[in-house]
Amino acid sequence: MKVELPFLADGVEGGDVVQVLVKEGDHVAEGQSLIELETEKATVPVPAPSGGTVMKLLVRQGDHVKVGQALVDLDGGGSPPKTAEQEQPAAASTPQQIAQPATSKAPAPAKPAEQKPVERKPAEQKPAEQKTAEQKPPEEPVEQKDATSSQATAEPALHSQPNSDGAQAPQPSVAPASVKREAVQSASSGAAIPAPPSVRRLARELGVDLTQVKGSEAGGRITAEDVKAHVRERSRGAAAPAGHAGLPGKVFSTMYGTERRETLPSLRRKIASNMTQAWTNIPHVHQFQDADITDLMQLHKRYAPQFKKKGATLTLSSLFLKASVHALKLYPQLNATLDLTNGEVIYKDYYNIGVAVETPAGLIVPVVHHVDQKDLLQISLELADLAERTRKREVKLEELRGATFTVSNMGGLGAGPFTPIIYPPQVGILGVGKARMTPVYRDGQLVPRHILRLCVAYDHRLVDGADGARFTNEIVKVLEDFQGMFLGL
Repeated sequence: MKVELPFLADGVEGGDVVQVLVKEGDHVAEGQSLIELETEKATVPVPAPSGGTVMKLLVRQGDHVKVGQALVDLDGGGSPPKTAEQEQPAAASTPQQIAQPATSKAPAPAKPAEQKPVERKPAEQKPAEQKTAEQKPPEEPVEQKDATSSQATAEPALHSQPNSDGAQAPQPSVAPASVKREAVQSASSGAAIPAPPSVRRLARELGVDLTQVKGSEAGGRITAEDVKAHVRERSRGAAAPAGHAGLPGKVFSTMYGTERRETLPSLRRKIASNMTQAWTNIPHVHQFQDADITDLMQLHKRYAPQFKKKGATLTLSSLFLKASVHALKLYPQLNATLDLTNGEVIYKDYYNIGVAVETPAGLIVPVVHHVDQKDLLQISLELADLAERTRKREVKLEELRGATFTVSNMGGLGAGPFTPIIYPPQVGILGVGKARMTPVYRDGQLVPRHILRLCVAYDHRLVDGADGARFTNEIVKVLEDFQGMFLGL
């Protein structure tokens, strides 16, 4: 049976094969990892659905595979394959019978050599035209001489190498000169290369020699996808050449100075694709609002030591998650997804909040599930553990699924307000920057207050501007009076 790539997570259509963990002929057990796949969210192993023998590998390292694509051809037989020592007694009943095939096959390679004159030495094969004339009709050597004299002498010389025993091995005949003339014409003018002008232009832009590209359409016609596949294959082959592992990239000299080109990492490529799709397909509205979090900062300072005694770190992110869930319950359209295919809105009665985490490879969004059912201590413990394992790329695939809303907090980086991009199929995201001490006019005088500017992005196809503004104001209200939320005020 063919083992296919299973469903991974919402919005994840596939990934890149980081490592193939088995080889053809291996016997695998049920649940044993076959490949390691890198998606835009995590690096995950793909297990075997049942035990059996790997008959054929259908993917290799560096390939991009999609959900439903076959990975390996697995023979569902339960027992592992027999070893060579176990199979030998079945082939022959005595040691002499086992050795007999080896002795009988030994003279076989010498038969072709015995048909040639024994007295002719390799050095005497100098006039290669004589050998060519014996193997081909007379007119073919004549055409070859007409084409080019240098090729007529150099090419046969490559076909007259003796084997390891010193005997002259049979060699293939020289290609007709008409074929060589066509190859020369293709390489020089490109006229004989079956490719449309658009593909030729693409090849020039990518620096691809079309004579090296194998066409996939009828008659060897080259498509744009063939050119791109050739570039990917060339990049994989040149990514880490022998003796040059760890090089930062290819360095080029320009009229302005040097440039370095590096292969786009798999995760970054997926992030770029997803963000482009989200920004292109979702009509974003960004709602800004200021929140006075002076009292919240004092609350955080008061209870942080008690959280620390219990092994947790009370962060503002934990408070943002609680505030978001409170507002989502009042405005359920921001905790929903839009199904345009069936003309439906899918409202979620659960509150799973994704939290953007910076990693060396790129941004990954693990999910804190059922935030509404957890207190601040549980959220703080889980959030710290998730963030740590995400940075190490040890987060589980289940911990990346099911988010209904996302919080992106860049305050720890000292960043100001920013406009976040919605992560589909969600319809909203909260972006938080750094709070700043700001003079605020209160009770007839200016007083210093911690002011935090929030930005809520929402999908305008489902969320109207008025509801988006009310939702943002509700988050501000909770942050300014966090204790009032628990009192139901």
